[in-house]
Amino acid sequence: MGTTTAIRTFHLAEQAERAFAYAQATSADGQIHVAGTLALDDAFAPVGEGDMAAQLTCAYERIARTLAAHGVGFADVLKETLFVTNMDAMLEANGVRAHVYGVHTPACTVVEVRRLAFPQCMVEIELLARTRS
Repeated sequence: MGTTTAIRTFHLAEQAERAFAYAQATSADGQIHVAGTLALDDAFAPVGEGDMAAQLTCAYERIARTLAAHGVGFADVLKETLFVTNMDAMLEANGVRAHVYGVHTPACTVVEVRRLAFPQCMVEIELLARTRS
């Protein structure tokens, strides 16, 4: 019988995340699953209301902290899904995303949705990355 790898749980804002019954990321078996990340500050207050570029920047900064805690970066991202409330605003602000990844191009899906958990938020980003160990 094979061995089971323990699942590692990571929190950026543990108290707030636990209140919503989730973890910012989990990892096991060479993969990191990053939960849908919104444009929130460390107190879980929305950032950049009405500004897709500002919200993308904030969400990617939070994701960068999560990846760094696992010893990896955006070059290790395998798959990304973005949920947006305004596809036109996302397309206009896609330069933020392009800057984050540079020459690396992970598999990506962008889906327009009616709203997110925080109505002031316009984008939620989840991703799958590899570990280097």
